[in-house]
Amino acid sequence: MKVKAICPASCGELLQGEIGEGEKLISYPIDLYTVVTLEESKDFVKYRGRKKAITAMYKTIEYFGLPRRIGDDFSIHISSRIPIAKGMASSTADIGATAIATAKLIEKKLSEDALARICTEIEPTDSTIFKKLTLFDHLNGRRIKSFDWQPNLDILVFESHKKLNTEVFRMQDHKLLRTKNKEKVEKAYQLFEESYVKKDFSLFGKAATMSALANQNILYKQKIEDMIELSLKFGCFGVNVAHSGTVVGIIFEKNKVDVKGLVAKFREKSVHQHYYKYYLTKMVQGGVRLIDEE
Repeated sequence: MKVKAICPASCGELLQGEIGEGEKLISYPIDLYTVVTLEESKDFVKYRGRKKAITAMYKTIEYFGLPRRIGDDFSIHISSRIPIAKGMASSTADIGATAIATAKLIEKKLSEDALARICTEIEPTDSTIFKKLTLFDHLNGRRIKSFDWQPNLDILVFESHKKLNTEVFRMQDHKLLRTKNKEKVEKAYQLFEESYVKKDFSLFGKAATMSALANQNILYKQKIEDMIELSLKFGCFGVNVAHSGTVVGIIFEKNKVDVKGLVAKFREKSVHQHYYKYYLTKMVQGGVRLIDEE
């Protein structure tokens, strides 16, 4: 038997920081994916650099109270278009897709909340594992609130040369800075909630921009002020960042924005010196799903 599961990337987070009691985030999924193939085979594939996926396989088996050794007869293969160490949820996609594929292979089913608990036992997790936009306690695996809204928005992704090891970054103590930023992040979340009620893309973009700017004292993004100013002038809704990564996203509707003109203006401001690569993608529905099995 062979099982395939797919999970989307994120372009950083819509917002992240102290909200109420503790740190939370809302990730938004984009049209880049990891595909995990799992099958019963004696030829176990130890995928170099993807050890967390293997951990997810064994944790899923153990979650259902089955002997860990069952996984010794499974092979795993990962195919991914998601950039690594940029803040685009590549590890979350690996882990989430592997867990769902494993559950299917052992004839079990994982709920989204059970999946969240397994994922966060391995590492802080993006909310791209949920079908809906979700305010998520990414450290403890608690879904706080889900929003039944699928904004049909385009994203212009700007990748930096720089990579960031999230685990190493999170070892640094940013608690005082997060506390300092709390009022701004909570305001950003209020704007997001208002955008959800009104289905207002402008408020959606403002929420992202506010959180991006608040995070500058924790993880500085070069040229972000210029990128925000120019994006708004060209009719974009806002700019978001990876709060523990290096990627930046421009949020807009492509039939209403002169993308080539915007990129040209970015070049005039030397944005390309810090973000070597850009490409167009779009927001998609989140969640891990099975794509086929045999």
